[in-house]
Amino acid sequence: MEQARRIRLEDEFEPQPERMRVRDTEQAADSVEKVLRFSVPGRSEDVTARAAPVTARDFTAAIELVQDAAEAIRTAEARARDAEARTQALAQRATEELKASELRLQAAEARARAAEARAQEAEQRAKDAESWLRQIFATISEELPVRGSAAS
Repeated sequence: MEQARRIRLEDEFEPQPERMRVRDTEQAADSVEKVLRFSVPGRSEDVTARAAPVTARDFTAAIELVQDAAEAIRTAEARARDAEARTQALAQRATEELKASELRLQAAEARARAAEARAQEAEQRAKDAESWLRQIFATISEELPVRGSAAS
């Protein structure tokens, strides 16, 4: 008990942001004192202040307190494990979705690059075809006689 009181006094002199830890330590110290005094809920007398020996009822109450604390700890641990498992599953799913999205983006970018290349190639072919058509027209115009000049 003295150690719990000493811890509580040391914690009271810590900076303000640590105040929550001080309260938790105080609550833990109070719980430890209750167990060490074998207190029964609703009864505040100390074992050392009574003349009567510790009864089986006092031991039972102390054991119940310890069991309640152990059950609370097990419940808190189970909740923490469940929350951690859900968080990990959610993170894993988000990671997988991100990878899938990146792959879809890369595929779309590749399709866009391929379409751009095909469009440029088609433009070049169209320019080449237009150039050939001009040459063909010029050659035909030069080589074929004009109808009006051949009849004279």
